[in-house]
Amino acid sequence: MKKKKKIIIISVIIIVLAVLLLGRCGNSANQNQVVMVNVKTEEAVKETLVTKALADGSVKAREEQDIKVPLTGTVKEVFVKSGDFVKEGTPLYSIEDRNIRYSLETVLTGYEEAKVNYENLLDTYRNQDRISRLRLEEARKNLEIALLSYQQDLSSLEAEELRLVQELEEMATALKKAEEELNDNKYLYEKNAIAKNTLEASRERFEELERNYKRLENNLNIFLEQRKPNTLELASLKIDNARNNLEYLEATLEKEKITEKDLEVAKLKLANMETEIEKLQKDLEMAVVKAPMTGTIMNLGIKKGDRIVEGETIGSIANLDSYIVEVMVDEIDVNAVAVGQDVIITSDAFSAELEGVVTFIAPGGTNVGNINKYRTEIDIIDAKGLLRPGMFVNVEIITNRLEDVIAVPSLAILGDDEKFVFVVEEGMARKRPVEVGMRSLSKVEIRGVEAGEKVIIGPYSTLITLDDGKPVFEMGE
Repeated sequence: MKKKKKIIIISVIIIVLAVLLLGRCGNSANQNQVVMVNVKTEEAVKETLVTKALADGSVKAREEQDIKVPLTGTVKEVFVKSGDFVKEGTPLYSIEDRNIRYSLETVLTGYEEAKVNYENLLDTYRNQDRISRLRLEEARKNLEIALLSYQQDLSSLEAEELRLVQELEEMATALKKAEEELNDNKYLYEKNAIAKNTLEASRERFEELERNYKRLENNLNIFLEQRKPNTLELASLKIDNARNNLEYLEATLEKEKITEKDLEVAKLKLANMETEIEKLQKDLEMAVVKAPMTGTIMNLGIKKGDRIVEGETIGSIANLDSYIVEVMVDEIDVNAVAVGQDVIITSDAFSAELEGVVTFIAPGGTNVGNINKYRTEIDIIDAKGLLRPGMFVNVEIITNRLEDVIAVPSLAILGDDEKFVFVVEEGMARKRPVEVGMRSLSKVEIRGVEAGEKVIIGPYSTLITLDDGKPVFEMGE
């Protein structure tokens, strides 16, 4: 290493002296100096390029069925435990049937009520015409009463209006007479024909009559503007209500009429309840739950006295002779993953690397942490006795593999539409057009560079400013 550094230092000194010498020897017509840039290179070699999709998941038995609760109830007895090997049809546990019997009694009671309801419906069906006729007669009478009440209110209001008008007219006559008397007394008083108290008395009488006139006038106005219209409006509303009730009754009686179809529906309800009774009776026979398949009991999570709910999963039965790995592949990688691709399986639980092959990719994604992922199944070629159900594993899915290709770091490739790299030729950077192929995590396949050529791979700040033909000096590793 020291020898290499010494060679580099000596080379740098020689280059600097050469540059200084060239600078001194240059004439005034050409003052441009040759400046070399330091670059990092990598020799192009043929290698194997591999792309992978990374994922993680868990080990599962290839064949497994859930043990579900067929009936809501309480566990009466448990006949097996986790780890037991059972055959299909073996009793696993039993359920208390008291709840089933209670449900059956409830349905039987409801059945009797529905039966009574049907009989009442049938009785109404037979008598509905007479009942409808009586209801219509009652509605018509209510309308007649409302009309009569309106006429009575109208007559009473008209009589009162006449009385108020007459009182007002009489008061107007008296007021006019009092006004004339007051005017006469004013004249006589001015002629000293009457005393002042006589004038004041006539004035007071006029003012009192005037107040009474205004009061009567106000009463008449209130009667005409409020009391009379409000009373008549209320009476009209009663008429409208009675008429609407009659019209509604006439319109709905036919719709409310019980038909033979209604009777058929009631009969159907009875039939459905009879079916429910039969179902509950069968549930009593299902109080003993049996194994759905042959296999090993996995994680049976119930004990005597536990409350269980219909549809609940309380364990599973699995065939432990064969395993698969189930992983979730990110949507970014899923298009590169295909059935038949090789897989490398690792885990913190063992040091070996297991081999597998992709056998299934879900057509639809599942949202996991706001990222769409696709359930993927992997067959294990040889589990080597290392796997257990539920074990967490990491997988590398080999999505592509190319042999004997030239690949360089992706930062070495420049250009937007037309890609190129720089290679070192006789101490100078030469621009070389290339075609880009497969990409791995760190490298990109290129065509246009031969094995053994030195490709400039950095520094990136130098690469993006490098020109074709620029003198370069290769840095070490």
